[in-house]
Amino acid sequence: MTIFTYEERHVIAAAAKLRREARKAATKARPKSPKADRGRERDNGFRQYIRRQPCEARHLGGCFGPVQHAHVSYRVHGIANSFGRGVKNHDRHGNPLCAGHHKMQHDMGDERAFWSLLGKDAYETAAAHYAAYKGEIR
Repeated sequence: MTIFTYEERHVIAAAAKLRREARKAATKARPKSPKADRGRERDNGFRQYIRRQPCEARHLGGCFGPVQHAHVSYRVHGIANSFGRGVKNHDRHGNPLCAGHHKMQHDMGDERAFWSLLGKDAYETAAAHYAAYKGEIR
């Protein structure tokens, strides 16, 4: 086991910090490939808005963990840009779910069944949240 002096530990820590910052800068400088998001529209303001809303499944009870932005991940004919599994949907097609219910949504395997259990339409609920968000920021 090597024992370092205070000064040596300080130099090692500073070098590690420089390496982390260099990696971070290199990652930011790298351009995204067009395939990475496949034209997905992002809206960080809406995602933050969703995280401040109550869980859509709270009437079932058992909410735990922070509220998360849960993208709707099933395709509906007639709704433009509803991608389905394998490609994350636009941010505007998202609903607030606590961590527990978000996990339940994914664990059920059939997202339509999850929303049926809630007695809600995922796209309609997301559209209502998006309209409220747009009204709030104007």
